[in-house]
Amino acid sequence: ILKTLPEGNARWQVSTFLAQQYAKGGFEKAIEWAENFPKEDERMRETILGQMGARLARQVLSATAQWVKSMDEDGAALRVMDSLLRQWADKDANSASKWVDEIPQEGKRYYGMKQLTSRWALSDPIATAKWLNSFPPRAEMDPVVNEFVNRISSRDPEGAAGWALSITDPKTRKKAVQKVMSAWERTNPEQAKSWQQNNFPELE
Repeated sequence: ILKTLPEGNARWQVSTFLAQQYAKGGFEKAIEWAENFPKEDERMRETILGQMGARLARQVLSATAQWVKSMDEDGAALRVMDSLLRQWADKDANSASKWVDEIPQEGKRYYGMKQLTSRWALSDPIATAKWLNSFPPRAEMDPVVNEFVNRISSRDPEGAAGWALSITDPKTRKKAVQKVMSAWERTNPEQAKSWQQNNFPELE
């Protein structure tokens, strides 16, 4: 049916409707339909699989997690992972972090870390920091740490500034510190200036 429809709203609507129906019909049928979704329209495929992932994660989270881990490292897999981690982080972020740690593909693993950090830092920044502290600083961790800095800078600018300093890439580190200083100066400009002069004088 989908292949006979021209690109546009009608195809989007039919795809969304089918995703809803297959999700209601059980996990196995839903996965089979999702994995056989036409690959000619990659953008639509990524969106539909992301929607399917959100529905399945609400129904059978552990099975959805196994499905994500088995997927190729492509845009569709990342969209499904987004949907999964949004659900999982709100229910049991600690369990989600252990799952992310075990993802075999490095690209998917660091992407998952960033997405989980974005969600987890809002509800429990202390637990998130403890998890991130278990990994040594490296270039692949920079986007993850930068995401954490962005999430906590308004609530804990001093802590965010310390994390910003651990970013390995100089340009990314400077931008992160600048963002933190901007947030910090709105609440306590004297403290922000003192920290910056003592820890990052090159910002001036």
